[in-house]
Amino acid sequence: MTDTTIAQAEPVLVAIDIAKARHEVLIAVPGRKRRRRLTVL
Repeated sequence: MTDTTIAQAEPVLVAIDIAKARHEVLIAVPGRKRRRRLTVL
């Protein structure tokens, strides 16, 4: 059996805006300039 450990030196930042009509999620990965934005209905 193989034991795998995935560790990241810097944290991934996640911001969640909760509203009635839709929720907005912003994900910022360290080392990347572009942030990922998601809309959840």
